[in-house]
Amino acid sequence: MDRSVLTRALQTGVGLPGALFSLIGVGLLVGAFLLAQQAVEAQRDWIRVEGTIVAFSDGETQAPIVEYQAPDGRTRTVTGGISSNPRAGELGDRVPVLINPDDPEIVRLGTPLELWFAPGLLAGIGSVFLVVGALAQGAAGAARLPGQLSERRIQALRETGDRVMARVVEIISAGAIPTGRAAAHWRMRAEWRDPAGALRIFISQPIAVDPSPHVRVGDEIGVFVDRENPKIYAFDFSMLPFGP
Repeated sequence: MDRSVLTRALQTGVGLPGALFSLIGVGLLVGAFLLAQQAVEAQRDWIRVEGTIVAFSDGETQAPIVEYQAPDGRTRTVTGGISSNPRAGELGDRVPVLINPDDPEIVRLGTPLELWFAPGLLAGIGSVFLVVGALAQGAAGAARLPGQLSERRIQALRETGDRVMARVVEIISAGAIPTGRAAAHWRMRAEWRDPAGALRIFISQPIAVDPSPHVRVGDEIGVFVDRENPKIYAFDFSMLPFGP
């Protein structure tokens, strides 16, 4: 496979899923924070009474059914929100029950499992997604040659920049960096005189393959130049075998 094609595949095929994993991870961590905040508020602000486990729900996993005395003096039951196997507790165990003072119909058990299982689960999964996303984006960054513009940046220049024809004056070869952080690559240096007569020097974004068989010194090549800042530009490789 052509090295430039492989580079772009790594950037788009790894970088985008990496960003998606990171986004999902952040969303899960935000959800975990909100659930934890609700648990803290329930412990701090809700009415706390003692209840007794009187039964368990049916099924392979079981949730405790707790009997408690409501603020109005009536005896009521609440079923725990977490089912488990083995079941959490035994018949007759005393467990805390938290009652929303603004709406006594909203009740939850005050055990650590009931309060912190969901926030902990979301935080754990979110952390895994965040780490995987960071590693994937790091891999995509490692696949990008030093100084290489992103596809989005180049596309923006194509759409909004001015395309000028510059004369290639040098093809520069850069060897691989010994640490392995970058492969061998090439760049072009081209010159163009703007309408005011000023000489502009352009150094191309890195190229993963030797462009010499396709472009020679003295040839003209298109360069997209930002209309507001001529220091921002990108070479137009779209007509060349190694172009995007």
